[in-house]
Amino acid sequence: MKRFPFRSYLAVAVAVLLVSSCSKDEVTEFFVQTELQPYFDSFVEEALLRGKPLDMTKVNGVIDDIEGTQVLGRCEQASESGNYVTVDAAFWSKATHWEKEYVIFHELGHCVLDRRHLENQNPDGTCVSMMQSGTSDCRMTYNAQTRSKYLDELFK
Repeated sequence: MKRFPFRSYLAVAVAVLLVSSCSKDEVTEFFVQTELQPYFDSFVEEALLRGKPLDMTKVNGVIDDIEGTQVLGRCEQASESGNYVTVDAAFWSKATHWEKEYVIFHELGHCVLDRRHLENQNPDGTCVSMMQSGTSDCRMTYNAQTRSKYLDELFK
């Protein structure tokens, strides 16, 4: 009977460890940048007020440079690795509270609620939804006075 040298056992053990460390059951950590967290929390609160509990466990949020002069935010939807909301750093540095909330809620509308763009406008020319693309003729009037109306439509 032939004996296996110690090195063979060691090689087999290392191979087993390498294969098992690449399993699909790896835990992925999700991250929301500190500056975005209050807006993410507010999004969840507003959804709950309208009877829509949300699962935000697989949503990442970061402030970063986005190429393109007109792009203020972006949602990238992925399956196992979660969804990614990115807000443009140049926009973030000069935006008002209402502008920040609008862009984050719009992107979370895509990433969490799976909403698409809605270009409809009211008779007065204002946008029906905060999910408008920014390329239509409607005027977005998201502010303290119109917020509730837009959030009711967002979470319908």
